[in-house]
This record gives sequence, structure tokens and C-alpha cells, in this order.
Amino acid sequence: MRFLRSNIQPRWLRMLVISMLALVFAACATVQATGQEEKSTPVSLTGVHHLGPNFTISSFYIDGAGGSNIGRGGGGGSSGCCVAIPKQWRQGLTAEVRWGVGDWTKENRAEIEASNYKSVTTEGIYKAQVPIEKYDEPGRVYVHFFPGGKVRVIVSSVGPLSKDHPIQGDDSHAADSATKGMRIETLFTEAELAESLRQRKERDKKYGDWR
Repeated sequence: MRFLRSNIQPRWLRMLVISMLALVFAACATVQATGQEEKSTPVSLTGVHHLGPNFTISSFYIDGAGGSNIGRGGGGGSSGCCVAIPKQWRQGLTAEVRWGVGDWTKENRAEIEASNYKSVTTEGIYKAQVPIEKYDEPGRVYVHFFPGGKVRVIVSSVGPLSKDHPIQGDDSHAADSATKGMRIETLFTEAELAESLRQRKERDKKYGDWR
């Protein structure tokens, strides 16, 4: 993921970077619907946005695991590792998704080329508890983002450019079954970041610092 280098970044971009750095320790999050123990398997994570050429997904998280930013071309962002999903899908399987949408409609190219992203603003930061759509076998987790703060989470062994992918780019009804997120001020509150840091220290104390 490329971090912005300017010292005069918009406040929302700085907060996104701070959140990403604070949660990078979460190497693998587990998608859960209940507290029950179940057999799971680690899979990679990819985001896809359907917002058009003037928007980006600045960053996103699924149950605390961070995905890479998704550029203005939409399509699929680079894959990240990882989340753990049940080997067998079951009713009620959900995941919490948090994401920030960058708005480039007022971009100033001269400033951006000088690494000043002040003209890039936020369309919104969202959070939603999203159903994991039915899958027959484990595969990569794809998080699809739609206009209006909507999102779907699917599991597929083929990518978004394949005709066998569950969500096709030209499907005008793909967002009909999407979950609408609620707007939040920042990806993670100070209390959530502090709790993440506490959990990290506990893991480091128990297992050692992997770094």
C-alpha cells in the first residue's frame, strides 16, 4: 500500500494512515457470526469497487484485517493476507466491514504531482455488518463496494474479471442486495485503537514479537 508523502495531507487521510498503522499487527482476522468454535481456513482478501473513475477506496477492513487501497480504475485492488473463513458456509455468517471513500472530483493535478493531496477529499467513511454470501467451498474473500455506502462480501475461487465471478461488472442490479453502511467519523475510535494495542501487547508477551 502506498502511503502519501505530503506533510499537508487532508486530516481524513492522515487519520486513515494512523488507523492502518495501528491495526497492521492483525495478521489474520477470523470472520465470525457466533462465538462457536469451528474449522476455518486462511484465505486472501481483495477489494473491488464499482464507484466510477472519480473515486477510490482509500482503505478497508473486514473484521479488523486490512485490505489494500483500490484505485480509480475500480476493478480489483491488490490482494492482502488474510482472513480466516469457515470451511463450510452456514446461515448467519457475517463480517464487519469498514471503509473510506476518496473523492477525486476536485483534484488538482499540479498539487498531486508534487505529492500534495489536499484537493482529494472524502466522500464518506462507513461501517456495516455484512452477510457473507453462500459459498460451496472456501476461496478468496472479495469485498465489493457500491455507490451510496453499500457493500457485499462474497467468497470465490475466480477473480472479478471472470464470467464465473458471482458479481459481474456490468450487472446494473448488483447493488440491489448490498448492505448499506452507516457513516462514521473515523475508521477506528481512539478507544478501539487503544484496545487493539492492548491486545497486541498481550500477544507479544505470550508469543513474542514476530517483528
